Amino acid sequence: MDHSLEAIAPITIPITISLALAGFGIAYYYFTTRSRERLALIEKGLDPTAFAQSSSYLPLLLLLGVLSMGIAAGITAGAVLTQLLGEQNYVYPATIFFGAGLSLVVAYYLLRAAATAR
Repeated sequence: MDHSLEAIAPITIPITISLALAGFGIAYYYFTTRSRERLALIEKGLDPTAFAQSSSYLPLLLLLGVLSMGIAAGITAGAVLTQLLGEQNYVYPATIFFGAGLSLVVAYYLLRAAATAR
């Protein structure tokens, strides 16, 4: 079976085009539906300023920072466990996911504490 570029290219072009069209279709549907819902609510008498979104990126930055630290801690713990246990296939993925999950829990509690402080 020949896996050269000539054999793969005719398959990848339609897949790429279909994925791009699917992404465009989903985005179009999302924005038109959101616009129609907002117009319907405005016609019923809702104040248009109710749709204003907060422009604060601080919660997202806090989440990404804590998640990055958790992943880094997971990689470090994986390196230490690999030295202690020997070369095991499950050590790195397990510690990385554990560190990421633990960091998401920590970020949740930090964001909840910040929200109650306001």
